[in-house]
Amino acid sequence: MDGREVALLLSGLAGEQRLLLLDLATGSLTGECVRVAAVAESAGRSVVLTLEDDRTLRLWNIATGEELGSSVPAQLLAGSHGYPAAVRVELGGAVRMWDLAGNELDSAPVDTDEQAYDPQAVAVVVDGGLVACAFDALDIDHLDDGDTAVAVLGELAAACGHRSGAPVRVSRSVVVAGRPVTLLREYGGVLRVWDRVAGSRPGAQGWVVTTDELRGQPLRLPAEAPGQDYWFWQLADPAPVLAADAGRSAASVLGTFVVAGRALQLTTDADHVVRVRDIAAGAEVGERPIPCHEDRIRAGALAEVNGQLRAVTAALDRSVRLWEVVGGRQVNGPLTGHTGQVWDVATAIVDGQPVAVTASADHTVRVWGLGERGIRRRTEIRGHKDVVLAAAMTTIQGRPAVVTAGADKTLRTWDLATGIPYGGGIAAEVSLLATAELDGRTVAVTAAPDATLHRWDLGTGEELGQAVAGPVGRVLALATARVDGRAVALTGSSDGTAQLWDLATGQHLGRRLTGHTRRLTALATATVDGRALAVTGSWDKTVRLWDLATGQQLGEPLTGHADWVTSVTTTTLNGQPIAVTAGRDGTIRTWSLPDGRQYAEPLPCPAGPVRGLATAVLGTGTHLITTSGTETVSVRDLATGGELVPPLRCPVPVQAALAAPDGGLVVCFGPEIATLSAVDGQASGRRATAGYDSARDADRPGP
Repeated sequence: MDGREVALLLSGLAGEQRLLLLDLATGSLTGECVRVAAVAESAGRSVVLTLEDDRTLRLWNIATGEELGSSVPAQLLAGSHGYPAAVRVELGGAVRMWDLAGNELDSAPVDTDEQAYDPQAVAVVVDGGLVACAFDALDIDHLDDGDTAVAVLGELAAACGHRSGAPVRVSRSVVVAGRPVTLLREYGGVLRVWDRVAGSRPGAQGWVVTTDELRGQPLRLPAEAPGQDYWFWQLADPAPVLAADAGRSAASVLGTFVVAGRALQLTTDADHVVRVRDIAAGAEVGERPIPCHEDRIRAGALAEVNGQLRAVTAALDRSVRLWEVVGGRQVNGPLTGHTGQVWDVATAIVDGQPVAVTASADHTVRVWGLGERGIRRRTEIRGHKDVVLAAAMTTIQGRPAVVTAGADKTLRTWDLATGIPYGGGIAAEVSLLATAELDGRTVAVTAAPDATLHRWDLGTGEELGQAVAGPVGRVLALATARVDGRAVALTGSSDGTAQLWDLATGQHLGRRLTGHTRRLTALATATVDGRALAVTGSWDKTVRLWDLATGQQLGEPLTGHADWVTSVTTTTLNGQPIAVTAGRDGTIRTWSLPDGRQYAEPLPCPAGPVRGLATAVLGTGTHLITTSGTETVSVRDLATGGELVPPLRCPVPVQAALAAPDGGLVVCFGPEIATLSAVDGQASGRRATAGYDSARDADRPGP
């Protein structure tokens, strides 16, 4: 595309499906494929109405790629039977209202607080007329788009052949001028119409690949595909350097491992045996294949134990076994303890000793000491059964701990040093999470999808008091602070306001913090010169500072971001308290506190818009930790913007990344929580930096 090699990535984590565009030269996300609500000829133009995953509606001119109209906050009002009847929008300080036929109404007599069907709807207004709106689907169960309904109105509805105001189907595929196309919105704002027929190339279909390194050369190892041989490719020179044996049955690659400096491949086949191949020598290791199991082998790993090469395998016969690779003999008996199918196996070095880690359908992870006599089970970790959605750091009985909330509707607390959980978890549906100290107890504050707030004693697992009815609209941001010695929570909601809550009583404090004109999507708190401050970011592209004791905004809104502000955190840099903000415009900005001056030049985000932002102070430096909804975590020097280490890669997209008290990282991806340790690095220029030992710690058994 435009001379660039690009890839399309399908992300389907936690029910969210996104089709993203990756620039292969830079490794950065440059756009996303959008869903289509309507295509029509209107006012002499070919137009398309698109819906993005965050509910943004946009109307485009297909011929030019020009955006004709974008989302503005709206309220969908209910009629006499509770069904949507009118759309209320504030434009330029004036309130305007339309019915679902597209006719403008007199908005004065409407009581929106009592008649709101969805107070967080969005609408598109073009040339003074309402053309479309998006809102919660609620009981409209025939739609394919889950929880968002889209209605087109007036002339656009007529041009599409729809009844004005009726919900329409939303799809990722659309036909324009008789040809199937995909619509791609680049993060610069341009809409591209991608012809799926003309854009395809014979033989362009690919497979998922894994990579490894042999003697400094990167290798690509294609995953299993029916009827395909296994080839190893040097990425710098795409010519096959080694082929699998043609005479034996099709093999499945269980993994590629570097053991004692050798790159080894572990494979299995339909005969339920495993083979180990030395990639550099092109020869099998051992005297003969190892007959391991009575059923198909599902996973395996290699490790060096007391100077000998050993394989750990798991099969559909529900057994886990340890083998001598050279002799082909089983070491002791099967590793027993799991009550369900074992789906994955990994090996690692923990405290200088080789261990195997097994993950099972019984929702446990078990750690086995391979070098110990009798192969003793060391640890059993019961964790989340679904994706981790939120995480926060805290202290339990003086020890660092991390609190996690999962899509399995549980809240769990883990000892950060040992990875052992405290208790069996708390049953709670959580959208957002923060922690605080309340009357000597460590508590978690959570916001539920229904906008209620809950307080949990992490020591006992009990809920403190009743659920608190939260602010108007959905809670989109949550933080805690101490204001005049009182523990408080601060919420940011989709109506653009923030609200303080007393954690002891559950009552809201003072008036709402108002000023943002669109959704308040991010916030953080800080104490500067004894004053409790809040920093908020919004869809209105501004950052605002607040004195939490008085509820007053400090100064004018901070401007500079060219798109939504998506993340906010606070830290210190060179002894100066600052706020760090990230926007959908792909930049990170720093602001001094409390005066709000821009502290330094903006930093670019090569991986695309930032979804998660954290900082860690280690030694004299401040590290910036960012995630972008992909499998990587970026760690940079906040002062210079330079990378401290190459991007840290995880198996699936990262949901959260936190700074640990010792300067390390806690990374949540899928249902897993990994701890990465900070290690001393080499001096670079005038500043001594630190790196993150992901090779050692990413496989360390932990939460």
